[in-house]
Amino acid sequence: YHADKDQDPASLEDLVTSGYLRALPKDPITNSADTWQTEMSDPDPSNPTASIGIRDVKSGSDQTAMDGSLYADW
Repeated sequence: YHADKDQDPASLEDLVTSGYLRALPKDPITNSADTWQTEMSDPDPSNPTASIGIRDVKSGSDQTAMDGSLYADW
């Protein structure tokens, strides 16, 4: 997305409407496409007027994995 549009997507739905995904996948931990937690990109100091967008996606689960870490931290 970023390579094509020179910006990060503003929402996960942007990936669907732009044709990068057919639909948002389900979070395998919560079994829902509505629980994803997004991490936004940092502002670009060389271009302060550039819009920020989604940089990373993590599970919206509050459950703990077998190793003791939170799924939401993966």
